[in-house]
Amino acid sequence: MATQEPTTMRTEGVGALADRVLTEPERGSGYFFPTAAGGTAVWVIGFAFSLALLSLANAEWINLTALGIIVPVAYAVGALGMIIGSLWEFRANNLFGAVAGVGYGAFWLSLALLLQFFAGGIVEATGAAGFADAVGAYQLLWALFTVCLLVAAWFVGRTVFVVFALLVAVFVLLALSNLFAPGDGADTLRKLGGYVGLVDAAVAWYVFTVLVVNTTAGRNVLPLK
Repeated sequence: MATQEPTTMRTEGVGALADRVLTEPERGSGYFFPTAAGGTAVWVIGFAFSLALLSLANAEWINLTALGIIVPVAYAVGALGMIIGSLWEFRANNLFGAVAGVGYGAFWLSLALLLQFFAGGIVEATGAAGFADAVGAYQLLWALFTVCLLVAAWFVGRTVFVVFALLVAVFVLLALSNLFAPGDGADTLRKLGGYVGLVDAAVAWYVFTVLVVNTTAGRNVLPLK
């Protein structure tokens, strides 16, 4: 069959395009699939919003007994928003953005599932101290995951590097607060983790704002180094 010269959807009828999709292989980026916007801004704001709310509770700016509010937010904004946004990054060939978005989307999903369905059973089986130790280990593993991304973030930009550096500190502080025996030391570490989390959420929120404003304006209105 003779090879047809590439044409766009604007100059080719839908029927002809459909026939070509079924009979010819893809020949390069944008040939069958037009360029799409990246999803980084979507998952970054999902991350910033969810982290800010959780950090408000850890810093005790809101009552700790209201921590259950994080469950629906973690499901809808953290998990769903971040995973949807980061899947577009796979499409855009942005491995760093895709892995980070899906990874932390999975974190928020697992956290929501833990708080809603599993925490009570684990506490009943192991006791409060055993549950706290398990959560501390869980947070240390996420700190290790973030350290790996931190190395890659250095090559993305300094502001992005700061986001991940602060996130490592948040995970480590919260992990230590769970691994330490209950008391003033554990409470202080949790509150400090909350304050560092608020700073991290603010930096991530700025990154989101830069991405949306600069992309919409078509020029660098806000700096992002």
